[in-house]
Amino acid sequence: MNRKLLHVWGCSTCLLVCLGITCPGTVGPPDTGDPGHGGNAAQTETLQAIAHVTNTGGASGIALRPSDGALFAVNRTGLFGPLDEGDDLSQMQPFGAENLATPAIFGTGSDSLVLAITESGEFWIGSSCCVRLAVVPPAGGDAQPFNGLITSSSNIKAETMTIVPDDFVGEQIQPGQLLVGQETTFSRLAAIDVEGDRAVTRVNNPLLGTTNRNAHHLAFGPGPVLYSSRGTLANTIPGLQTIATDGSPTFVPGSERYGIHSFIVGNNGDLVMRARHNLASGSELNGVLIFSPADQTMTFGVGYTTAETSEDDELAISADGNDIYMSLPKLNQIVRLVDAP
Repeated sequence: MNRKLLHVWGCSTCLLVCLGITCPGTVGPPDTGDPGHGGNAAQTETLQAIAHVTNTGGASGIALRPSDGALFAVNRTGLFGPLDEGDDLSQMQPFGAENLATPAIFGTGSDSLVLAITESGEFWIGSSCCVRLAVVPPAGGDAQPFNGLITSSSNIKAETMTIVPDDFVGEQIQPGQLLVGQETTFSRLAAIDVEGDRAVTRVNNPLLGTTNRNAHHLAFGPGPVLYSSRGTLANTIPGLQTIATDGSPTFVPGSERYGIHSFIVGNNGDLVMRARHNLASGSELNGVLIFSPADQTMTFGVGYTTAETSEDDELAISADGNDIYMSLPKLNQIVRLVDAP
C-alpha cells in the first residue's frame, strides 16, 4: 500500500497526515445520533486536541503576536495574554479591552469576537454584532473604537480579519493592511491601512453578478494565496475560494459539500479546517478536517459533536508553522492540535 505522508508544518515536529488511506490513530468518538456527528464514528482520527487554556469564558478570537509568537485570546470581558499551556483564563487579569461591553464599543452585543494583531503590535478586535472595531495599544489598556467601517461604503460587521502579508499587492489590497470580511449574499471585504492613516478601502468584486465572493473566514497561505470560506454547507457549491489581488474570487475545485467556519493554511498548502462535510454516502462529518487543494482530498482530523462546536470556533497558526491552536467557545477551551498517538 502506498502511504503518502505530508508534513503540514514542514519541520521536525510536524503533523503527519495520511492522504488517501485510513491512517492509524485514535478512533473517533462513538456515534451519538447527533446529525452533525453521525459520520464521525466510521473515521479514524489523525490529530489530537490537547487542552492548552481552560475556563476561557467563551473566548472565540485568538491570534499570535508577530513580534514574539505569543498567543492572545479575547472574550467579552477583555483581551488576555500572553497565554501559556495550562493557563486558566478565569484566574487571569485582562491584558486590556476590559471596556468591550460598554456602549462606545460593542455594548451587550454578540459574544462572537475575532482578533488580529498588527506588525506594530496593535490588537484589533471585531464582532459580528456591530459595524465597529476596537483597537488596543501594544502595551494593553482600554480599547478605543474604530468607526471607519461605519463611514465608509463597506459597512462591515467583522466576521473575520487577517493581516495582508508581503508580496500580496493589488490596487485594492496592500501588504500590512488589515483585511476585514463579512459573509453576506455578496460577502463584503474592506482593507484598513492599520500601519498608516487607517484609511478604509472597499475591496470590490470585479466578478459581481457572475461569481459571489465568500468571506466567512479569510486566511493566507504560501505564495501568498488568499483563501476565503463559505460557512454554509452546500452539496453543489464549493466551500472554498481563492481571492486575487484585484478582489476577484475563484472557486477551489473539490471543496463542494464543505461548510468551513475557520481554517489555517500549512506550509505545504494544505488547509486545516474547523468544518462540516457531507460525504457521498449521506453521512456528515463535523470537527477538524484537513483538505488538500492540490489533489482535492480530505483527511479526518478530530471529531466533535455539533453541541461542542460553533461558527465562532477559530484557528491560528504560528509564523513558523509549528503550532496550531483552536478556540472552542462552547467548551471554554483553547486547544493545541498535534499528531494522534
